[in-house]
Amino acid sequence: MGQKSIGANTGDVPADLEADLAAFGGPEIGHLFAERFSEFINEDSTPKSLRKARELTLAIGEFGSLSSSAPLEAILLPYLLTDVLPLVIIESSKMRDNAMLLSERETINVWDKMMVPVQGGQFKVAADGASRETVDHLDALTGPTAETLRQEAQNYRKANVTFQSQGAKFLTSTINANTGADIVSAPVIAAQPKLVAATISLWREVLIYLDETLESQRTSTLRAVALAGMTGGAIILIAFGIGIALVRALADRTQREFEELGFHDPLTGLPNRRGLLKALRNMSQAGTKQAAALIVFDIRQFRKINHRHGDQSGDAILRAFAGDLTMLAEPDDFISRTGGSEFVLVRPAVKNTQQFESYVKKALKMLSKERRIDDQDTIIDVHAGLCLNKSGRSLTEETLTDATLALRAAKQKGPKELATFTSAMRALFESNADTAKELLPALQNGEILPWFQPQVDIHTGAIVGAEALARWVEKDQVRFPGAFLPAAEDAGYMDLVETAIREKVLALATTLNEVSAANIHLGLNLSASILGQENVADEIYNKIVSLGLKPANFSLEILEAVMLDEAGALPVKKNIARLSELGFYIELDDFGTGHSSISSLRDLKVDRVKIDRSFVSGVDTNPALQKFTSALINLAKSLDISVLAEGVETEGERLWLKANGCDVIQGFLISKAVPEDQIIEMILRQSQLRSGTTAQAVGA
Repeated sequence: MGQKSIGANTGDVPADLEADLAAFGGPEIGHLFAERFSEFINEDSTPKSLRKARELTLAIGEFGSLSSSAPLEAILLPYLLTDVLPLVIIESSKMRDNAMLLSERETINVWDKMMVPVQGGQFKVAADGASRETVDHLDALTGPTAETLRQEAQNYRKANVTFQSQGAKFLTSTINANTGADIVSAPVIAAQPKLVAATISLWREVLIYLDETLESQRTSTLRAVALAGMTGGAIILIAFGIGIALVRALADRTQREFEELGFHDPLTGLPNRRGLLKALRNMSQAGTKQAAALIVFDIRQFRKINHRHGDQSGDAILRAFAGDLTMLAEPDDFISRTGGSEFVLVRPAVKNTQQFESYVKKALKMLSKERRIDDQDTIIDVHAGLCLNKSGRSLTEETLTDATLALRAAKQKGPKELATFTSAMRALFESNADTAKELLPALQNGEILPWFQPQVDIHTGAIVGAEALARWVEKDQVRFPGAFLPAAEDAGYMDLVETAIREKVLALATTLNEVSAANIHLGLNLSASILGQENVADEIYNKIVSLGLKPANFSLEILEAVMLDEAGALPVKKNIARLSELGFYIELDDFGTGHSSISSLRDLKVDRVKIDRSFVSGVDTNPALQKFTSALINLAKSLDISVLAEGVETEGERLWLKANGCDVIQGFLISKAVPEDQIIEMILRQSQLRSGTTAQAVGA
């Protein structure tokens, strides 16, 4: 597309627009509108200018319900300019850089293989979003350059399809690669400039359309407003003014400035991951004689906060967090937002490591604070991972990886925790990565399955239930959960593991329904991710009923820790209540280990609590422990809730629990977890002893 003059027929930005904004907002908020407008117009930085334009548009929309009164041109097109199209350039540039970087590597590690699909997914979301917006909305435009705009949009979509096709080859080859030479990088590197050119052409045409169409519509709108004299008309007028101001302010940006967005986060104005890596390379080339440090901060459960309060509130939290982190930083520190809710602080020179660690703990405490969301005070918890490099060792991309591993360790410790990188963290990560390679074929081959630990009535000794515990069984080798579940979680395979276990439990329930009349509760663990899903209760119920089974035969084991997250607790509680209504037996697992015990019993319809083994081991000989355990049992019994004790290993423990009101026990005293055929045999043998007759053979 040839160069075209933008704004030739509009003159300068309307001189009275700032005053109009001040009057529109009134005495309470008008000065803020005017200040934001002035900052937006006078900002030289392209990323910051785009961010301020977006903030101003959102603020006006909130104040005057702009979305219901402004035309499509005043809503969609500025959004394409400030959000959608810049992200396409940013994310495609990241993919190109990754392709160039990885193709030169001697070896491709598991971290590389995990990172590339994640980044590729981020690009796809941005690029497909731009395609969807242009397909859905541009056909409705009727301005003088609408057809040209649609043609540029079509060119962009073609370039996007081509780039994604080449990107798929890059991603697939990276996952299977052992060295950089194995990666198919050249096609995606060659396709990226064409996508950028098509994106910028579309971006420029959006500006032209806004300029010409808004100005032509402005005359008729002014006339209508003069006749109507209504507040809604004033909102439309200001929308046109902002649209024209946006065009004028962005019209002179060069392609080089626009591509510089690839190094910045448009939401916070901070450098992004690409900008951070560039800074680390520059620091490495400059060299250092002092120790250096890199900290990764992450807002805990941010996705749930974002989902609960909406994207706009989530964006406000991220901008506020960026501002707070900037205030806490020293002049020489480098701060960036590397994606999602993760932020990085780099200190190129650390004089005293102990003082610096104290500084990080103080910063972590100050960043973890209450913030106002939807007129409610919400506590924002933050984790931090720290990597300290020794004197003379430069900060590199590997340092960022190490700090990220430390962050993972901090998340396992709990909210507001800091972890410092150690070599053991990398060793564990690499070990988990090796295990994860074997885990997916094991899932496909049916090697991940449940073994069942019997639960017996403490008074009669009869089997009344069985807990399903994950095992990895390969020929004669049995791996226990601690040997593979951490790897499954790291690799994102936990949903697959839980599905495999659940299907096997349902198969056992079907078998028992056919061969035994015993009322056995089979335990199913439900994680927070499952319980937080919409309509999951009815989906589980429909699955059970379709197999001819009854919900009452299943004990749904809810980890107490599931209830500790305030932001995610509401949908979880809703689903648990629904499952209870549908007839499932609700069991609160690990009872007594979390601070939400009493509130969980108050808020949920719990049928049984499971007392953690830490309250059972040695209870018959430990008077201090007896006080705690008896208090837990009495609390549950006072609410008419049944009590199960796990980890019972001695006859003395059994007798004490029986004397103090426990109902059901499980543990090595009764039986270790056994394969499916053995638990069926145990249940059938019990039925035979009770009836005095020969039970029907399994599978007969």
